[in-house]
Amino acid sequence: MKFFSFTLEKPVLYYMGGEFQVTEPWQHRSLYHKGDYEIIFCIKGPMYMQVGNHKYNIESNQVLIVPPFTTYCGYKTSPNGADFYWLHFFPQEKVSIIEAHEDDIINKLKTNESRNNSVTLPIIFNLPDYEDIIVTIHKILSTKKKITFMEKRDFLTSALLVELFDAYVTQNTSDNKDDKIKYIKEWIRANMSNELNVENVAKNINLNRDYLTRIFKENTGMTVFQYINKQRIDVASTLLVRTEMSIKEIAYNSYFTNSKMLMRRFKKETGLSPNEYRRLYSNIHLNNNHIDPFIPIPSRIADSITETVDAKFKFLY
Repeated sequence: MKFFSFTLEKPVLYYMGGEFQVTEPWQHRSLYHKGDYEIIFCIKGPMYMQVGNHKYNIESNQVLIVPPFTTYCGYKTSPNGADFYWLHFFPQEKVSIIEAHEDDIINKLKTNESRNNSVTLPIIFNLPDYEDIIVTIHKILSTKKKITFMEKRDFLTSALLVELFDAYVTQNTSDNKDDKIKYIKEWIRANMSNELNVENVAKNINLNRDYLTRIFKENTGMTVFQYINKQRIDVASTLLVRTEMSIKEIAYNSYFTNSKMLMRRFKKETGLSPNEYRRLYSNIHLNNNHIDPFIPIPSRIADSITETVDAKFKFLY
């Protein structure tokens, strides 16, 4: 398998990106990168991509990295409903391209070998824990260009590579305890509409409350309450920038008891009020309108959201 090792002594340079939703049978046209890498995160598949001589069937929750100086195209028609984020960037430092067995790479990563300010990612991999990734991608795509000596999107894109790396390493070094944590997270996400607290989470997954609290904190760095609150904030963040709902409506649809609770928790988590956040992250380049399906937004509104968005590009040369 092909791997890319990105050195991050300097941040990568964001180029352009967006989201594309397939509204009719569609096939990716042939393109050629001139020095830039592209990250394709498939929200809903399948997608059929050929990179050089290799064909990839990309399913939901998979990431494909397209290297520079390579011709790539769709080799087969994708069905209506396919959806993906796309993001181009330029490394400022040399990227090592490695052909190796995945087990060999994972063993090196387990022992912290060759991780000096670098992240190593395969050309295609699964992304089961996607929440933070989606939030970071959305921040990159919605951040407005500023005339300063530092470009915020460059650092966010570098952070995205680190998050992808952490997710890849974690899923390939998991044990039974990690599987249990994944199950707990999935149960919480599936039951966000209920009145959740540590007691009823422990009861419903048949774990002792103290044991649940301990293993969850050890493995995630968060308490169960903090994780539940983060899920609510993720929903609220998405609805703020992707809809014109009122703060009261957003509080209801992101599982907060009232708008005052939303505003207090949101300010504490993000440093911004909901309205400030909406103004800051309101525009994102979308090829079609779509709501992020992985963040647990109520199904009653997920299919009815529409918005007008502006295309934004950054040219480096």
